[in-house]
Amino acid sequence: MKLDDIVFMAVDGIKERKFRVSLNVLGILIGISAIVALLSITTGMSVSITEQLEILDPTTIIVIPGSFMGIGQQANEGGGLGGSVSLTLRDIDRIERVSGVEMVTPVISKTVEIHVGSYSDSVTVTGMIPEEYTQAFTTVEVTEGRFLRGSDSMSTVLGASVAHPQHLDEPIARIGSRVTLTLADEDEEETTTFRVAGVLEEIGGTFFSSADTQIFATFSTAQRIFHTGNSIDQIIVKARSVEYVEKITSDIQEELGEDVMVMSSDVITEMVGSVMTMMEAILGGIAAISLVVAGISVINTMTISVMERTREIGVMKALGAKSRDVLTMFLTESLLTGLIGGIVGVAFGALLGQIASAALSFSMDIPLTSVPSLEVAVAGIVFAIITGTLSGLYPSRKASKLAPVEALRYE
Repeated sequence: MKLDDIVFMAVDGIKERKFRVSLNVLGILIGISAIVALLSITTGMSVSITEQLEILDPTTIIVIPGSFMGIGQQANEGGGLGGSVSLTLRDIDRIERVSGVEMVTPVISKTVEIHVGSYSDSVTVTGMIPEEYTQAFTTVEVTEGRFLRGSDSMSTVLGASVAHPQHLDEPIARIGSRVTLTLADEDEEETTTFRVAGVLEEIGGTFFSSADTQIFATFSTAQRIFHTGNSIDQIIVKARSVEYVEKITSDIQEELGEDVMVMSSDVITEMVGSVMTMMEAILGGIAAISLVVAGISVINTMTISVMERTREIGVMKALGAKSRDVLTMFLTESLLTGLIGGIVGVAFGALLGQIASAALSFSMDIPLTSVPSLEVAVAGIVFAIITGTLSGLYPSRKASKLAPVEALRYE
């Protein structure tokens, strides 16, 4: 038989069994769309975080206490970054002795309740030395008013999202507005009022903590209102040049021990890459389970199709069709099923990724985009074709091995 005749008969077989084929296509479609949507979202997260890391000066190094898992634990407890281990001002002196270090500055970071008129929200207060902090983070720029000076004791600068929350039409605070902080301290609450000296330009980004969602105070003021004494939450280190960063990171880690995390932009990029790869593997594996289920459905449907078409196969063989022709016809049916499911699944998965990322961005108030790639789309279609073809292999072989006489006698 000619190949085009075989393909025509396979297409005709699909048309005659639209409902069953539709169920097979649906199973493959769900698996492929889940894989494409999940991988597109994780790719978008990776791209977004990479763009955010570009904001961090390559010569800036961040030192925080605790392990990677300790970050989330301590943040949930409202005590800033880090784990049970704490940094102190004495660690500043130890880091300053490291070769290649240009500048070291302490940071206090605490979560408090902010009140501006009738509006209230939970924000992060960052206590820092203004001249040194802006040297380390050059992207911090004021769009209204001015940044803090070392002599400011009761002034604050607001991040863009604090001054103008995204869900509100008008800003809640402007230059000169009064901002009241409620500090929860075990048995009692303290309140401190600041006057707004400036509002920062919007930076964007959500990795660790964006300046958009923070309010800033001088280091001495933060020490006083939070009663931190000698303890600090972060240490920001500025290297003389990019060439020193790797050595400084290693030296600080050796000096302070394994109880702290020393992170440069390269270290953070590597860490994020590992996490994203792990997420893609886990999410892709979960989505692939549905493809296994779809494959079982294809096997079941194709087997029933062979039984229903036994006499047809007998007639084909009696008219001169060879076993390989029958095998090719049934394999073509399963291949086309996988191809249709793959193409529709990729398109639906790209759409689903966009909807899911938009919903997460709205509900969690974070910029999240879905980035479908050509590689993922092609891989999804190929995977669907392979799933459909392999699933139809056993029924197709069974059909091709039917003896013509036995097939014609089948009722």
